[in-house]
Amino acid sequence: MNKQSAENFAISRAALRASRFGGMLSRYPRALGWVRRLMLPLAIQDENSFNKHFRFFILLAGCAMSDPKDLRALGILSRDLNAYMENVMDEASGKPMVWSEWNLSNEILRAFDVRQYVPETFAIVSQMAGSDAAVEMIERAEEEGMAPEHCSAAKTAVGALLANEAPMPDVIISSSHPCDSVASSYQTLQYMTKAPMFVLDTPYWDDEKSFKHYENNLWDLIAFLEKHLDQKLDWDKLREICKNVNQTNHYLQELSEMSRAVPSPTSVEPLLLSWLGRMAAFGSPNGMEFAELVHANARERLRKKRSFIDNEKIRMIWYDVPLVFAPLFPWLEKKFGAVVVSDFMGRIQTVPIDTSSPETMVRDLAKTHLYCTMVRHTRGPAEFYLEEFKKIIDEYSGDCFIFMGHQGCKGGWALRKMFRDVCREAGLPSLFVSSDIFDKRHVTEEEVKRQFEDFFRSNGLA
Repeated sequence: MNKQSAENFAISRAALRASRFGGMLSRYPRALGWVRRLMLPLAIQDENSFNKHFRFFILLAGCAMSDPKDLRALGILSRDLNAYMENVMDEASGKPMVWSEWNLSNEILRAFDVRQYVPETFAIVSQMAGSDAAVEMIERAEEEGMAPEHCSAAKTAVGALLANEAPMPDVIISSSHPCDSVASSYQTLQYMTKAPMFVLDTPYWDDEKSFKHYENNLWDLIAFLEKHLDQKLDWDKLREICKNVNQTNHYLQELSEMSRAVPSPTSVEPLLLSWLGRMAAFGSPNGMEFAELVHANARERLRKKRSFIDNEKIRMIWYDVPLVFAPLFPWLEKKFGAVVVSDFMGRIQTVPIDTSSPETMVRDLAKTHLYCTMVRHTRGPAEFYLEEFKKIIDEYSGDCFIFMGHQGCKGGWALRKMFRDVCREAGLPSLFVSSDIFDKRHVTEEEVKRQFEDFFRSNGLA
């Protein structure tokens, strides 16, 4: 199945061309700022045949990245994304291809001489070629029998394999989190590719016994990779990667904290972009430089008591993932002065990695993996969500709570009543939107925007 040929990666190549063009413009941040200013009114409009090839790039950054200094940082991060896509398509390199689930941190994998592919990233990459590309992959998977109720990220992973948009793996790494949808989709992918697969067993609780269990899992993963890749892990390389991870997390965690200021000198958008970069190459020098630069720019605005937009009016706390097929942040910022000051995806909560020995690195990598975005919430009881949510309400001066409910996140929807109760107790207006972050057929961009407008006006926020 999935015969490799010169026809492979048609959508990926179109996305790479768009990403390279954006990266090239980012070398001239002032010029890019003017281009972005001119193109933003066209991008904020609903997707059409004219704007679909540049819309995602313009909207992805949002107003949070409109300062030329931040646009330069975006160009730095784009180097990793471009290199990632080039590597995925470089079938002539001879390096083993390893697939890795998107809720895993890949520091260990990057200490091997391999090509890396995160199957779910295709749901994001395909948006650069227009949202129809993601829908095409979802339809491919559903036509072959994947249930409509599955997460659309999982369906794009399967659809990309069926459409010759994915490289064939030599090894697959998955885990028991974050949800049944992802876990079952990797069983499907392993069945389709016949590649050997290692599944990390994620513990339920936050205690030393759980951390030790996951640490042992990582040692087993290293042994599995060394056997199937016929390579030894490069501990010196892993040490450098972990040092970069520590520094990157330091900047991003401080960036998260700066959003507590009123007005906010930053939003979650740089954090979400960094999360995208983490899937491609977390611990890279580029990612660290990006984090350092956006941190410095936000810190300067904080010193001057300036917001990153002209007129901050509404401070939103956001749960779950952003809407990817139509990034809403620029529209919300422009139309309502509404900014996201905290969310569950971009927020960094982790521990530093002790790089003094292989044993300490693996021990602390186990903890950082379990505290990663989404992982720290979905692997345990509802309290893992609710305790962090209450802390955010106490600290971030939010005016409202936005629940962007992805139809594939059944666990998230199961928490809806609990979130609503917490909001009611705190006197925080809440909006619950049923959507699919990648599949525009579930609910239209126009309908989502209408719900925001009605919500803001009915609660006296606009």
